[in-house]
Amino acid sequence: MPLDYRNNDAVLSICQNNTTQTITISDVNRAASELTGFAAADLRGKPLKNILPERIAELLDEYVEFEVDSNDVGEVLSKVQIFSIVGKDGKEKAYKIKVSQSESGADNLFFSLVLRDALGARKNEAIRNVIQENFKGHEALDELTGLPDRNSLIKNIDLLKAYKGAGDVNSCFAVLQLDNHYNMLTEYGAETCGNILKHVAFIARQNLRPDDVLASISNKKIGILLLDVGLDSARIVLNRLRWQIAANPYPLADKNPLGISSSISYCKISNNISGIELVENITKSLLDLGNNAHNTLIEAKVA
Repeated sequence: MPLDYRNNDAVLSICQNNTTQTITISDVNRAASELTGFAAADLRGKPLKNILPERIAELLDEYVEFEVDSNDVGEVLSKVQIFSIVGKDGKEKAYKIKVSQSESGADNLFFSLVLRDALGARKNEAIRNVIQENFKGHEALDELTGLPDRNSLIKNIDLLKAYKGAGDVNSCFAVLQLDNHYNMLTEYGAETCGNILKHVAFIARQNLRPDDVLASISNKKIGILLLDVGLDSARIVLNRLRWQIAANPYPLADKNPLGISSSISYCKISNNISGIELVENITKSLLDLGNNAHNTLIEAKVA
């Protein structure tokens, strides 16, 4: 499954302790600190209610029962129609919120609250929807994989660049390459190698967000456009993708499943380089690995 959030999202980590009947902030990432105005040290270990408006704090008092299998903080906050936080400046600000529960015990329940500026999130969501519609307007599909082809990918990259100044549309580009493709082609043939590439594309689609874009570059390479993501998050997402590919071998008929290794090169999309130059340069960075291209992730220096 795709990650619930990427590491450039603003996240408050919350602990509900059923013994002490307290709900405290256990951690704050840098993005959340910048969004709310509070330093992490100002919030760690403090009651969550300290930064909530009175109406939301009252909901927690009324509905969180601090009993095993009872209503908990995650269920309550998920039902708040307009979630907001009182920032360090004393002003209340609305956020889009996503609540996910991590591994918990009977006494302690742990949650992640992913926050996004409500106004900014709506603006960027509208921009991304326009981008997606424009993608569909010119895409031609590759016959082998059913993915957008190389020319469509280049047009998509150039389109993204045109929208970068319209909002917080950070984006990264990556090329995934099947390792040992020549040996697989010699042993199993072109049809099987094509099916292996489709198998990898399916795994990628399952592990990326719906608005991320996959495209076919060649019979052994897939291009990946990651929207709403910076370099650090891209590295985490692409590392996870490599692990998922390695953990899901291709089922050969009448033979043991074939383990798959892949290498990925990635970079941030900027206005300093065209779509065609970006695809060519980042592909070259994989070629430069030569025989060392075995389950490798590299950040390409292309512009």
